[in-house]
Amino acid sequence: MSNKKNILPLVVSIVLHLALIVVLVWKFIWEPNIPEHKYVDAPIQARIAQAPKSNPPQPKVDQKKLEQERLEKQRQEQERLKKIQREKELAEQRAKEQAEAERKAKEQAEIERKKKLALEKKKEEQKKKEEEAERKRIEEEKRKKAEAERKRKEEEARKKKLAEEKRKKEEAERKRKEEEERKRQEELERLQKELEAQESEFFDAMEGDVKKAQALTELEELKVRIRDKLARLWNMPSNPGRCTITIKTAPGGIVLDTIIVGGDEEYCQTGISAINRAAPLPYSENPEVIKELRSIEFTFDPTLKD
Repeated sequence: MSNKKNILPLVVSIVLHLALIVVLVWKFIWEPNIPEHKYVDAPIQARIAQAPKSNPPQPKVDQKKLEQERLEKQRQEQERLKKIQREKELAEQRAKEQAEAERKAKEQAEIERKKKLALEKKKEEQKKKEEEAERKRIEEEKRKKAEAERKRKEEEARKKKLAEEKRKKEEAERKRKEEEERKRQEELERLQKELEAQESEFFDAMEGDVKKAQALTELEELKVRIRDKLARLWNMPSNPGRCTITIKTAPGGIVLDTIIVGGDEEYCQTGISAINRAAPLPYSENPEVIKELRSIEFTFDPTLKD
């Protein structure tokens, strides 16, 4: 734009000069040739009866030469005007080219400006996309952390609940066993008292040594029957060993309790299992025999299977 402003005064100046030259040439061509007269001041002298003197003859003008000179001047002027016109046209062409160059430069500058704006816009959009992606990534990371924390708390609460349920269940089981043991002991005490009462009544009614001997014989027979039943139901371990167990019974062959006196663990466990499967044990209605069977000590070893 600054170049266009600088060339405009130059064009105006050239046009004005050309106009001035045309006016001068026009005046030169069309102004008539007036002979030049010279006037000489002379004193007036009074002459009487003096005849006038004739002027000297004028030199003959060569009209053809004058015409040729005029035409030559006209031709030269036309050449000069053509030159001026060419220079004018050249200046106009240069001005036009300059204006076109400035227009193209301006257009190119506008294109570059738009390209720059587009690039800046693209960069800004890319920046916004990256910022949005980063924001979403951070939000997703926060969401995942929150989800993981929620699951952790849920798992912790679940484990705590299971532990509490297990504790309550174990507590309930412990209380149930304690209650069962209490009832069993009460039943054992009741049976023991009942047995003692029956024994007291029996022995009060018993008379003579014969009846006692009969009771002892029946007792031995019952012990053999108990031994045979336990031997039949016992799963003897493959390795050598033994275990002695005290069996507490009640009337009717009811097993009240089993107490391990000593021995190998595997033999003791299989022995207790055999006793539980064998209950009720062979029993007698004889009070004397019932009294003797209240506590039986029994040994589990390989000889039991012989």
